[in-house]
Amino acid sequence: MESDPAVTSTVCEGVLHPKNKWNVPTDSPNPVRNSNIFSDDGLTTQKTPWNALDDAETASSVGESSRRNSKYDDNMPVHSACPEFEIPEMEFDEFELELATEKEFSSDEQLFESGRMTPDGLIDEDFERELGCAAKELSVQDVIDSDYPDISRLGVLQGAGDDKLGRKIIVFSACRLPAADLIDHQHLLMYITKTLEQYVSIDYVLIYFHFGLTNKNRPKFKWLVQAYRTFGRNFRKNLKTLYIVHPTTGIKILWTLFRPFISSKMSNKVVYAETLSELEETLFVDQLPIPQRVLNYDKSIVKYLPPRSIPKIQKDSTSRVCAPYIPSLPDAASVFSGVYEEPCKDVTPEPQQQFNVSLQFIKMNNGGRSIPIVFEDAIDYLRDRGLTTEGIFRRSVSLKQLRDVQNLYNNGETVDLRDYDDPHLAAVLLKSFLRELTEPLLTFELYDEILNTSGLGAKEKVALAKKLILMKLPDDNYEILNFLIRFLTEVTTYSQQNKMNAANLAVVFGPSLIWSRNQASLTAIDVINAFTQILITHYECIFTK
Repeated sequence: MESDPAVTSTVCEGVLHPKNKWNVPTDSPNPVRNSNIFSDDGLTTQKTPWNALDDAETASSVGESSRRNSKYDDNMPVHSACPEFEIPEMEFDEFELELATEKEFSSDEQLFESGRMTPDGLIDEDFERELGCAAKELSVQDVIDSDYPDISRLGVLQGAGDDKLGRKIIVFSACRLPAADLIDHQHLLMYITKTLEQYVSIDYVLIYFHFGLTNKNRPKFKWLVQAYRTFGRNFRKNLKTLYIVHPTTGIKILWTLFRPFISSKMSNKVVYAETLSELEETLFVDQLPIPQRVLNYDKSIVKYLPPRSIPKIQKDSTSRVCAPYIPSLPDAASVFSGVYEEPCKDVTPEPQQQFNVSLQFIKMNNGGRSIPIVFEDAIDYLRDRGLTTEGIFRRSVSLKQLRDVQNLYNNGETVDLRDYDDPHLAAVLLKSFLRELTEPLLTFELYDEILNTSGLGAKEKVALAKKLILMKLPDDNYEILNFLIRFLTEVTTYSQQNKMNAANLAVVFGPSLIWSRNQASLTAIDVINAFTQILITHYECIFTK
């Protein structure tokens, strides 16, 4: 069963006040080592195309292993000048930011509830104890949960990380609604509204699992109208897709009745998914917190679908290297429900492929360069043209445009991001590269250890983060993480213009740096975001021997 998600960046109770921002000069030298990635002035040197490198350039950064051999003191004091946590700044108005997706679909307004979930209302489990979370951690969502405990415990609403376009995911599970006479629907509406306020300043998608909605637990139509009117323009504008999973004729009729109350553009954002497999193009289905009842229902309906109705998994240059095995029809439900019981069949990628492969594969087939060409291209472009872009890393782009650029890289073609003149495209490209790695940049091995940082004090967290990064992260991963976090510290120096402080960047990048092998443990998102924020705000402390 999935656990309670954390939907915002976590801070310690004792450091809730904002601190002065830490300005990192862009011309400071690399505090870790002189790498072939940085020149003397701290910026990137002229890079050589991957296919032009000779054997002499295959060596990685000199001295990588030295940090492994150096003695690490577990009690190493943390630099006193290191700043504490910042509070996420979500206040800026993004109405004027025009998106490629809006141009394509001419959509501007949106509806519907979205959200976050806690443990299943039927089972009261101690998720904090199981995940090592401590009472010291305090998030905005914790405050909301304490204000509405009767709603929070149901697990109706929850955040679920990012989709393949880097957009935040919110899940609403109708099967977890209790009987209508057992719930205060006004409390439910206030809980949904306050939870959504943490998401709606950035692009997000809503997944509505319709299965389990009955005459006994269905809210009144009048309440649905009130809910829509409660959600302001920002709620609807930044909702990019509303997935209605397992729709019935009744829900389609209800949507028709709703049309007089909503913008005509909303219909362009509604996607009906008859089975869970139809979500796979843009969502990581196996990472979604899908209620077991929904999984069982999906299994039951897929079993009886005729073969031609089962969506085919298309293979192109952006498909996952390990494609799901398609079994005979009676067993297909286990695949399409997101529970992959059959082993994957290996699909050998082309040598030049950059997405959906491992970092080791990229390095081995790209002349031994430690920083992947996609990563370097995106950051170079953003450093040159995107640092002052308002809402950078928060906006989505056209899926078609993103896939087109990914295909160019996967085919080994030279890509100049200046030709697209879109910082948001470069930002999404960077996030999608991280999210589509076969193993997260911070590795599966460190997942539990990162979760265990939640029970520590601020200085202890920094010390443990330093130990994990310097001592346990593979050299290739370290080089890329150092390259990324150094750049993110530069982004924070322009936070007055781009509205992206360290806390905001942590919320955006956290789910793309580390995730579980199994279904997402959503309680951990707060901890992951807090850990990512530590890496940014304490960059010099952590990445210096």
